[in-house]
Amino acid sequence: MERSEDIFKISRDKARAKDLFEMANERLSIIIDSIPKSVTYKLLEEYYETAIQLITSIMYSDGYKTLSHVSLIQFMANYNLDNAEIHILDQMRKFRHGTVYYGRKESGNFYINHEKEIKRIIDKLINIAKAKFREIK
Repeated sequence: MERSEDIFKISRDKARAKDLFEMANERLSIIIDSIPKSVTYKLLEEYYETAIQLITSIMYSDGYKTLSHVSLIQFMANYNLDNAEIHILDQMRKFRHGTVYYGRKESGNFYINHEKEIKRIIDKLINIAKAKFREIK
């Protein structure tokens, strides 16, 4: 498994992994469902946060941690996320950064053009996390 210098080994933490997984599911079913479809920058931001919670859950299941969102996304190349999916997550990261730190709402077209792919990535991350929970006893 290739690892970035920003990713370090920790003890596996199934409880923390499951808590993050549950929070991601709550975000999907409560927060995202309540956002009007016209507020695309906010939908993109929340899907990104969901993805980050799911990836962090997967990392805790494997016994890894990082504080870098770039390394977090790159970690998923180890789990059959292809270059296009990694690229979408990285673009989401950049748009979310612009929204959160600079008040930019420019991600609307990106969300509209990639909504199906984003939802597929989230589903893929959910399935990877669930498989991890079955592995950890």
